[in-house]
Amino acid sequence: MANSIWTIEEFTCTGCGMNYTATREEHSEAHSGSFKCGICSGIVHAWSGKHHFFGWQAVKTRPPVFGRRWFGVEW
Repeated sequence: MANSIWTIEEFTCTGCGMNYTATREEHSEAHSGSFKCGICSGIVHAWSGKHHFFGWQAVKTRPPVFGRRWFGVEW
């Protein structure tokens, strides 16, 4: 049975650099598993122990906006 403490952790694929988040849940019994990258199919994270990861999501980042470095600065 799982307890009520969940934490959200961030992982980076070593193959392509894609960032992911997953929720870590503690358990009283050992679990093992792994998660593969949706871009390059590399292993993002593998685990074994009294915890489990679920709810994997790609981190959505905003691309940099070029040409707006001085936005808001009056000349």
